[in-house]
Amino acid sequence: MIVHKSPAAPAAAAPAVKLTGVGKAFGRTHAVRGVTLDIRQNEFFSILGPSGCGKTTLMRMITGFEEPTEGEIALGGVPAVGVPPHKRDLNMLFQSYALFPHLSVHDNIAFELKVRRSRPKEAISEAVREALALVRLEGFGDRAVSQLSGGQRQRVAIARALIGRPSLLLLDEPLGALDKKLRAEMQLELKKIQREVGVTFVMVTHDQEEALTMSDRIAVMHGGRVIQVGTPEQIYERPATRFVAEFIGTSNFLTGKADGAGLRVEGLGTVPLPEGGFTGAGHLAVRPENVRICSGESALPPGWAALPATLQQVVYLGSATRYHLALVDGGAFVAETHGAEPAGLLAGGQVWAHWDPRASRFLAE
Repeated sequence: MIVHKSPAAPAAAAPAVKLTGVGKAFGRTHAVRGVTLDIRQNEFFSILGPSGCGKTTLMRMITGFEEPTEGEIALGGVPAVGVPPHKRDLNMLFQSYALFPHLSVHDNIAFELKVRRSRPKEAISEAVREALALVRLEGFGDRAVSQLSGGQRQRVAIARALIGRPSLLLLDEPLGALDKKLRAEMQLELKKIQREVGVTFVMVTHDQEEALTMSDRIAVMHGGRVIQVGTPEQIYERPATRFVAEFIGTSNFLTGKADGAGLRVEGLGTVPLPEGGFTGAGHLAVRPENVRICSGESALPPGWAALPATLQQVVYLGSATRYHLALVDGGAFVAETHGAEPAGLLAGGQVWAHWDPRASRFLAE
């Protein structure tokens, strides 16, 4: 008798980077503590955090420039601890570009392939042409690096990093040397390039806007630990801790004790909470863009949280207007609108700050 078996389902691809309990100590100083993290194939992943949080040390362990004190690292399913950097299928893109000033654009991009001697001269030239097309610098091959703008140099550095088609590209504050406008342009361009080449990008940055704009997922680090991992929307809209809510964007905080009916805040009374039956001490986080203000209590929407306040300052930002408020307990509160300024608001006047409780986030201590 012949038994026909159903074809086995294809095995899931191993993560591009898998960290398991990774830690790094320099003497008695623990730079990274117990990081467990999977970075998926072909995603744009950012490691975000303030200076000194351990993100650069974590990146150096992925590249092999540092060895972990504890834990395991695997790249594409292959153990990497003890493997030297030049034997790992990855490349790096630095903030400083690290281009050779005495070489042409063509020779800068071709440098890695020439050193490897893995391709004939004609194949290298064709690969350089393809790399230049990828970064939209066709016809720039014969130019000197000194003839390029900052954005063009960054594109050359990207082309050089990708010409060997590594499985993994690590980016260390890649846009830090560019001005604000060019930075915004390159954020979108870098994401577009990542999608086209299908290489896993891992970016280390302290710039929240950069991470939110470019990333598929973000790991937020603090004190050597990964505090939260999620999509940009998850990180911003549903922060896991007060640190994340403070570091990513701006938040107002009310501190008190939740008893199911609301958050009891000393000096302010009980403030409605989002649904969830929260109990215990904690913080209510509310983003300024979710806060509305009005001059009369009669204008408050039913069921919304509302606090009386004094309007201290109005700041016009062009695309938005920011209102700085003082609550009756002396605490500061901020509202931000992107439409027309509410009528009848004067600095020094009494107002009501109000928001839909569903737009707030309770963070337990």
